Amino acid sequence: MTEATKKGDTVLRGGVWTTVSRIFTQLTQFAIFMVAVRLMTPAEFGVFALAAAVVVILTQVSMAGWSEYIMQWHGSEARIRETLFVAILCSFMIATMGVVGGSAIGRIVSDPIAKPLLQVLSVGMFFTSIGAAYNGVLVRQDRLTVAALTTLLADIANLIVAIWALYQGFGVMALAWGRLSGAVILSVSGLIISKTTPRMMQRETLADSVAFSWKIIMTRLVVNVRIYAATLIIGGFLGATSAGYYRAAQRIVAAFEEIVSEPTRILSWSLFRRSRDSYGDTSGFGELALRFYPVLYYGAVPLFVGVFLMADTLTTGILGPGWEPATPVLRILAVAALIRCSGTASAAILTLAGEVRKLPWIMTVYSSITIGAILSAASFGITAIALSEVVSSVIAFLINALIMKRYAGIQWRFILARSWAVLPALALSCIPIFLADKLGLFMDTHDLVRFVLIGLSMMVFFVPAVLLLDGSLRDALRNKSFSEHSVG
Repeated sequence: MTEATKKGDTVLRGGVWTTVSRIFTQLTQFAIFMVAVRLMTPAEFGVFALAAAVVVILTQVSMAGWSEYIMQWHGSEARIRETLFVAILCSFMIATMGVVGGSAIGRIVSDPIAKPLLQVLSVGMFFTSIGAAYNGVLVRQDRLTVAALTTLLADIANLIVAIWALYQGFGVMALAWGRLSGAVILSVSGLIISKTTPRMMQRETLADSVAFSWKIIMTRLVVNVRIYAATLIIGGFLGATSAGYYRAAQRIVAAFEEIVSEPTRILSWSLFRRSRDSYGDTSGFGELALRFYPVLYYGAVPLFVGVFLMADTLTTGILGPGWEPATPVLRILAVAALIRCSGTASAAILTLAGEVRKLPWIMTVYSSITIGAILSAASFGITAIALSEVVSSVIAFLINALIMKRYAGIQWRFILARSWAVLPALALSCIPIFLADKLGLFMDTHDLVRFVLIGLSMMVFFVPAVLLLDGSLRDALRNKSFSEHSVG
């Protein structure tokens, strides 16, 4: 077996396991939520939501761009070890701010649980940031499967500890202890498996990594502003009830987006970095994109179309009765998510092309377009706002296509033409949905179980159709040589 074939096998298996780990992450979060909602009061949820929101912002700063910096680096291994030291130092400083801030908030807020909750979440943030950096090391080592399995292990730890603590009566702290245990497992397993220990940083490493990470921090903050802008605008224009419906639909779609986005992110870093290292520049990106993006669509299109067609089942199964107004919003947001799913790879491609400095500005443009579209539709209701997200996603896609062509030599008209097999395969995969509705199949099962069963039935039709229609994909899978065909 050639080295290229071995690497191709790693990419294929790594992509599958990364997808599995993302699905498992969503399932564990849902399982914890289902147990917590029965054992905790709404007030406890409110305290946890506020504390978690603060920690999310701190985590964005703490994680910075250490993982991305490690994945894009193609020099001495010493720089990787020094970057790990910088990541640990930064994470410690931010976590300390969270612990001290938790102590201060504990003296202000009347609820006594606020102080220890924020402090435990802050400690968990320290290990989460280190785990993210080590995940970047594993991806750089082309150990995608191992990286995915460490995430699975962390999720299992989170699930076991959180549910056990909930049943032991620890309340909201159970969720914090679960997150902390998962974060510790993620960081420690990354250290052990990668066999890469931190090393005292040099001044050059600190300056270079901080300059790089600052751009990633700004990019992430801008993206988060875009994500939460809709909820804030709807709350201001239409009230809390409409904001609740919209946010619920948005959260469901986000769960499916993560299933697509994380494998896309990991694989784009691995494959395009390998192409850059092989060619010495971006000259191989265009050819690689002709295989990478069609495979992305083979996974994303049936998923989001399934969400679109079975939105009512999802709404009832996850949210329960009384949430019907969220269903049309869920359908429309699924379309928007499908349009923008290809953009997940843009950060890796632009960074590897040496254009990381442009990322914050590009994300700012995308966010401005989205927020402007939402504001223009805000007075017309939540369905109009969801449609505005589709429009802004189309505009962002077109802009992104121009950017990819200019800086990476990626031609989207060729990619879309190469992805033609997804349309007939999708048409065949919709047969189970219509048969289930026509014949009343799985009607006696829980709505979520019905969604999963019909979704699996869709894949029974979709996968063979794609393999039959796309000969190049069939050959790549047979030879386990995705990387070999793509990188040259």
